[in-house]
Amino acid sequence: MKLQHLFRTLVLLVMLVGAVAIALPVGAQEGTTVVVVVRELTYWDATFSGQVDALRYEQWPFVLNESRSFLVTATPVAEGLTPLILLLDGSGTELARGTGTLTSSQPAGNFSVQIQPAAGSGLYYLTLRQVDLAQPSVTTVVDPATAAVGETAAVTADLGAVPAEGYTSAEFTCTFDPARLEASNIVATGLFGADAATAVNGPQDGVFIVAIAGSNGNKATADGGALAFNVKALQPGQAAIECRARVSKGDSLLTDLASTPGSLTVTDTVVIAAQGTLTGEVLSGKPATISLYNADHTLVTSGPAAAGGTFSLAAAPGTYTVIATASGYLSAQGSAVVSAGGTTAKPSVSLIAGDIDGNSVIDQFDAMTIGMSYNTAVPAAADLNNDGIINVLDLEILAANYRRSGAVAWE
Repeated sequence: MKLQHLFRTLVLLVMLVGAVAIALPVGAQEGTTVVVVVRELTYWDATFSGQVDALRYEQWPFVLNESRSFLVTATPVAEGLTPLILLLDGSGTELARGTGTLTSSQPAGNFSVQIQPAAGSGLYYLTLRQVDLAQPSVTTVVDPATAAVGETAAVTADLGAVPAEGYTSAEFTCTFDPARLEASNIVATGLFGADAATAVNGPQDGVFIVAIAGSNGNKATADGGALAFNVKALQPGQAAIECRARVSKGDSLLTDLASTPGSLTVTDTVVIAAQGTLTGEVLSGKPATISLYNADHTLVTSGPAAAGGTFSLAAAPGTYTVIATASGYLSAQGSAVVSAGGTTAKPSVSLIAGDIDGNSVIDQFDAMTIGMSYNTAVPAAADLNNDGIINVLDLEILAANYRRSGAVAWE
């Protein structure tokens, strides 16, 4: 126990002897002063030890002779310690921060890493190593890549490899072929935070400029679309679209980013995907109609069944809800998957007669309609056997299905 105590004392003495202390009033509680101890960061890819608490932060200066991308890691040794890493420039201005790790790309110059506790206190290990990072860039994305004359495509300008310190503003200069495309609906997407300041110049002669600056301290700190607009296809051909970007980190400097352009292929006819066919048989005493609906419950196509009840519908590949209806009958409903160039067959289904008022229930209200329309032909829904007159024969059909309700499952 004495040897262990002596070793801890020696470690503390070595750390204190090698440190130069500068008192700075940062994050201190009232009546106290945080001491920022300047340490010596001698080598890259080496491990250094340090110690922080609520009144002691440590700062590790280093110099970059050229632009570098690097990773800073502060690993806690003491239980309960959460190290906060601040990257500072030569004048002490904060450039970026991270908890436990921080990755950044910086030009040549003087910098320092400051370690302070986000929580807890105690010993930690520090490493600083060079890494290969993707270079910041802007990519113009066009979706879809092909459009017919008169159709519209969506375009976004995506920022990539955004540094940890982020961008305070960006200027996009977008160009396109005005003979083949027309630009509209130019908007900032929110990458620079809510309520960003935006200025738009153009479009004119195939060029427009969009400047975006984060407000209330907001920045773009993540990859993603910063700008969006639409292009309408005017003439057939290949049309290049490119958004170049210059960005600022709040240092009154604009930096050009590498750019990857996009393009739109304009065709003179609409490209229609190969269709498939849905077939089946619907049995009822009245002419039946078969309808296909997509996932948004939008009617895609419909058609009547033949005299014998068979039907055939053509539709684009996809999954649909298929519904069979007939006047005065409960409907039948199921699902169908239509494949390109293929035929999907639904099994035979029989509709149930008696739902005269169309509320999906066969009850006394339907029988009352027969009574009120007795010996006439109107409404046609009450003529369940389709013989041209409403009478007891129709009531007999209704009675056979009395109290039935809902759509027939068409599996």
